[in-house]
Amino acid sequence: MSATAFVVILVLGIAAINAVIWIPVILWFRRRTRNAYATLAHSIEGETVLRPPEKGNYRGATAAGFPMVNNNAVIALTNRRLVCITVTGKTIEIPTTTITGAREAKVFKSSVAGGRMHLVVAVRSGEVGFFVSDNACWLRAIRDASGIS
Repeated sequence: MSATAFVVILVLGIAAINAVIWIPVILWFRRRTRNAYATLAHSIEGETVLRPPEKGNYRGATAAGFPMVNNNAVIALTNRRLVCITVTGKTIEIPTTTITGAREAKVFKSSVAGGRMHLVVAVRSGEVGFFVSDNACWLRAIRDASGIS
């Protein structure tokens, strides 16, 4: 067997192993994201939706009572609460009455991620961070919902 044929077989073998590993993971992740969308949509039925469910990332919190671990999520804002459901099924709720501020930050909890800006929501006991698609719209909506300036 020539060296070229060996390299081709090796590369194809590695690609096949990667496909066997990653295709189920990707399918699981997509299913969990669809489930999070459905759970969130059901959770906010009957509330006035200010920001509809969208993909986001939960970036942890410095506030007591919130998960510390970052996670992919689906996030929405209603007139009553900001709701985030992670793909692993954890629900994070922030009532709008407890929001004391909202801002953008390049760094949150000593973390910088690819030049993205964090959406940071302040509550009485600390801050909660997210990545969302449009920080400006989220900031405006959170300020309107919570009555902060």
